[in-house]
Amino acid sequence: MIYLEMKQFILSFALLVCSPALFAQKYIPVIKAGTVLNYSVTLKNMGQNIQLDLTFNSLTDPIKMQWNVPGYGTGSFEMPIKALETGKKIVLSPPTPDGVTKMKNDETLLVLSKALYNDAVNNKAFELNGFQFAVITDTATYKINNKVTDILHAVSANGKNEIWILNSPDYPLICQGKGVTRGIDFYLTGIKE
Repeated sequence: MIYLEMKQFILSFALLVCSPALFAQKYIPVIKAGTVLNYSVTLKNMGQNIQLDLTFNSLTDPIKMQWNVPGYGTGSFEMPIKALETGKKIVLSPPTPDGVTKMKNDETLLVLSKALYNDAVNNKAFELNGFQFAVITDTATYKINNKVTDILHAVSANGKNEIWILNSPDYPLICQGKGVTRGIDFYLTGIKE
């Protein structure tokens, strides 16, 4: 009898100790003024890899980001709030140093619009840059800052385009893109919140 009670106690204790790890939530970074994103960018046509650092200066209309590419220059991007709400395109092309690159109302920079994010979550499908994407179940672990991150993974119908999106309705950051923007692939290497 004592043996059985001791066994139940040990089992209960083990479950109590392990349960936080079993139910731990995945990391979802918060994008706010002052957040810094570090991307590794591959310019496929040039066979060149560069580092792109983006600092959010403002999340009001327009969203303002300072960019820095070591050895190339600095400048800023301005993205209308309307693009974050309903945009259907992402753009990523080499900006002009010391200038302000302004995006159109349907163009986002490294973020899926909230409307497309809702399609991804509710319909498991969305259209971006003219490509039809389907959200797939991904068994791989995606990490940002060495933390397991909550990510949506989507693949185009032809399998040539892939996108990994932060599972955040507030700011569905695109963490990685392959074949999504013309001649440029990118991968988020770190975030400073």
